[in-house]
Amino acid sequence: MSKQNDIETVIGKLECGLISVAEANIEIIRLEGVRLITKLPADIRRALNNAVKEGNLGHLRKDGLRPEAYFHPNSKSAAIAARNNRLNLSIAAIKGVTL
Repeated sequence: MSKQNDIETVIGKLECGLISVAEANIEIIRLEGVRLITKLPADIRRALNNAVKEGNLGHLRKDGLRPEAYFHPNSKSAAIAARNNRLNLSIAAIKGVTL
């Protein structure tokens, strides 16, 4: 199945009432592998943190310019790479403004 088909399947389950919005977010993050977070509603954050406690997701805290990340447990290295990439983009943007 393609990623788009997987996401449509999750959305279909959500529309049919088989899963909640929080469960849909968890499933989509598991399908994507990594999701970098800047802002998040409290109820979604609570559900994601519960999924981390249950072992369904992994979590990396915000560290300086590196954003917070939730990821599939098998995708920790991809999450670290995505955070470092975002850090490098932020540094390049700051350099562009200050030079």
